[in-house]
Amino acid sequence: MTDTLPRPSSDSARPPAGELLRIAPKLLPAALVDEAVATLCDMLDAMGAGGGEPGDIDGRVDRLRGQERRRLGAVYDGFRETLVFQRVVTAPELTAAAQAMTGARRLHSPFQHAVFRMDLAGEHWRGFGWHQDYPYNMLSGAYVTAWTPLTPSGAANGGVEAAPALSDQIHPVEIRYKRDAAGNRLGTRDAFIAQRLQAGFDAQAQTLELGPGDVALFDNRLVHRSGFNPGPRHRFSIQVRFGDLLAPECVARGWANRRADGFDTFKALHPDLVEYEETE
Repeated sequence: MTDTLPRPSSDSARPPAGELLRIAPKLLPAALVDEAVATLCDMLDAMGAGGGEPGDIDGRVDRLRGQERRRLGAVYDGFRETLVFQRVVTAPELTAAAQAMTGARRLHSPFQHAVFRMDLAGEHWRGFGWHQDYPYNMLSGAYVTAWTPLTPSGAANGGVEAAPALSDQIHPVEIRYKRDAAGNRLGTRDAFIAQRLQAGFDAQAQTLELGPGDVALFDNRLVHRSGFNPGPRHRFSIQVRFGDLLAPECVARGWANRRADGFDTFKALHPDLVEYEETE
């Protein structure tokens, strides 16, 4: 796929002018978010979570996590295939907001790039370091992520932090494999911003306090992270990517998009921005 992408100009690492971050409070209908949480609770019960109070997703996850982690993983994978998940990621309110921010006449939003996340309390290896979505989603030059929590997200449970003032360029990355709790290498990778720059981002961090139904829309060059969740509440969220269906780079490759991470494409287009790549 990399040879079908248009070669960028020499200043391609300089982001275009435009809005980096937009917060849309209560954008998604409360009934839709409630249905998503209720569906997750039903799936957890079906896997043996033992029931509980309606909507008590944290208690169900704790019980299932303590029994058999594999079953919790099945819920994680299965929820993304539910109709309510599809309704969230295609909600008219959400797509209208994305269209307004991207300026696209026709939206591009490959379903495989829609993500469900469970950031569980006390799991230190799950913090997601400083990064920009650009290396992850090499779909078109200007792409927007819609980040929406199903449960409260903020400083108390390691929610999203952003550094808009330092998002004036595409920063160099270190590509490393994800690791589990024991440090064993997993099959997918991350492209976090180079470690030598981390302290500067820490000093500029702004925490986004978001509730169920709120949506944070951010450009793919926004520097952001989601931190370690100290608990006691878990964090559940959905991320959707939106871009311009008619962008020249999308048309040039016939709208093909990645099946795994997109870092090979990023490396091909920006070899000078890969400071390290883990191979073993």
